Amino acid sequence: MIDFKEITSGENWELFARDFFSQIDFIIDEDPSRGADGGKDLVISEQVSGKLHTKKFKWLVSCKHYAISGSAVGTGDEIDISDRLRRHKCDGFIGFYSTLASSELTNRLSTLKENGDIKDYNIFDGHKVAGYSYAYGLSKLAYKYFPVSYLKMRPVQQIVDHHIELKCEICGCDWTKEIIVTPNMGIIVYADKKDSDGNYFTDDVFISCKGECDDRLKRKLHNSGYIDLWQDIEDLCNPLLFLKDIFVYMNILHNQDKKFSETAHQKIKNIYIAVSQRVLREITEEDRKGYNVANSVDWLR
Repeated sequence: MIDFKEITSGENWELFARDFFSQIDFIIDEDPSRGADGGKDLVISEQVSGKLHTKKFKWLVSCKHYAISGSAVGTGDEIDISDRLRRHKCDGFIGFYSTLASSELTNRLSTLKENGDIKDYNIFDGHKVAGYSYAYGLSKLAYKYFPVSYLKMRPVQQIVDHHIELKCEICGCDWTKEIIVTPNMGIIVYADKKDSDGNYFTDDVFISCKGECDDRLKRKLHNSGYIDLWQDIEDLCNPLLFLKDIFVYMNILHNQDKKFSETAHQKIKNIYIAVSQRVLREITEEDRKGYNVANSVDWLR
């Protein structure tokens, strides 16, 4: 987990908020500044699209950094919210907090929205900020502001030119991101059946969530005459087990201990690439310059 106490000043917390929202594709309209800020630390915006119209929605961001004391952000910390929004011509309010918002504050914001004083609000507390950081793979941001925590995390790295997903065959969730939120609940399912000589071979490979998704997938496979074998995705996120698994697969192919269909083989390669985004370090520009990406397509297929 991210230790927000690594940021030691409110000013740096505001700078982190600016960089955080920029990384998740908000537009930074007004940067943090020193001195009186008129009740805003940051103004950001996004484009809200309807069927026939796109509108700019502006958010006033209030940053409160109480991680060292552990105190919740209360109503006494956020005063005159609707007036502050009008003053800065904003539509909604975002609380960007390293701790939690008090129930009194969330109730006040809910009342302001119900009464039409503000159009919307959102609280980015410490847990939510950490979740976004993991899900969006904000490794450079984590390294900049939380270097100690960064060494303990396993963020999603961009190894190739786009993110490779590990999508559950049933519900579609991406286990390269979901594994942080619900560890030990994602599996690789190998669908085996007999060939003409009566020997089992792997015909297909799937990603699944444990529980309902796994049950549905197994029923589907069994009804089609397959047996299933499974492996925890999280095991592959251990660098040593990741390397071991690759070597085991290479040895099976080399020794011809078991056969794999072309579909299964391609999916296994894709799984290794996807998991590598959590196991390997981030690729630098120097790495990319030293490797001709245009000529790397063949081994990725």
